[in-house]
Amino acid sequence: MGSRVNYVVIRDGSHTLYFHGGGAGDSLDYLFVPGPDVVLRWLAQLGEHVTGEWLTDPLCAGGVLIDTDRRVLLLFADLLGDYAYRAAVLDAFRRTWSGWEIRWAYDGLADLIAFTGGDPTAVRVPHDAPRLPHYAGHDPELPLAALVTVAGEQGCRAYGLSPDLAGEQPFRAGPALVDWLAAGEPLEWCDEIPGAGLHLDPAKRTAGLWSIRPLRGLRDDWPALWPGWTLDFWGDAHTRQVALCPDVLDEVPPVLVEPGLRELARRLVDLWPVRSALAEAGLDVDQLYVRDVGGMRAMLDVGLTADELARTVDAVMGR
Repeated sequence: MGSRVNYVVIRDGSHTLYFHGGGAGDSLDYLFVPGPDVVLRWLAQLGEHVTGEWLTDPLCAGGVLIDTDRRVLLLFADLLGDYAYRAAVLDAFRRTWSGWEIRWAYDGLADLIAFTGGDPTAVRVPHDAPRLPHYAGHDPELPLAALVTVAGEQGCRAYGLSPDLAGEQPFRAGPALVDWLAAGEPLEWCDEIPGAGLHLDPAKRTAGLWSIRPLRGLRDDWPALWPGWTLDFWGDAHTRQVALCPDVLDEVPPVLVEPGLRELARRLVDLWPVRSALAEAGLDVDQLYVRDVGGMRAMLDVGLTADELARTVDAVMGR
């Protein structure tokens, strides 16, 4: 079934809830970048996907809420690429959704439900105590999924978590996380931006947290998980963590959106079908429509023109 997502459209105070499977979780960038006119025309073709049912946190890879009354676009995604690509997508959305407020749902699906006036706890699932396997330090051959920095009298120590460790939600381990990390080798330097970061100051019992991945209730659960510790949430401001540990994190690169904008423009052109372009390429558009390859039928019914697509590409690139 692939990754699954929820879409929500609010109009005249009421909302319509969609379920979309088939790998939609890694498609939110190009599907929604054309802006409200095209996107709402597309969603109008997805009547069979109107379920009125929310997914649950572990099963939902992303979500988009479109409030046409207040002109708010609220979204999140597990599979939107790295930090720089996500920044590029949001940068493009601010132009293609001109006049709309673009918001990131840091708590994932719960934020969308809360926006509609529902109960966010309805999608929560119980969290088992995280398993903390032996930690020897970050393997440089593996991607850096999360970064934990620990303040001390001799400065900061930084520890990297690979995707398998980050997936065990070690931030939920509470103060035991500090001793677990101390048993492994700290990073000597860090030259990439992960998907989340946690800065701990044991002396002050304070923590700073940022993330581009859904937190799924971590902030609400923090007082029980980290009793006596104060949490400061930094949104996606990874630079807050960098500023606190400059000696270790001085090689973290700047966020460059231009490569991501080019990639988004490529995906838009390659993956949003335009009848005239498909025909010019020698493809049998009618057969593609009948077979509904990759959900193409609903997209073709939007009637996106080559001129609309070209204008969207220009907006994505800031031209």
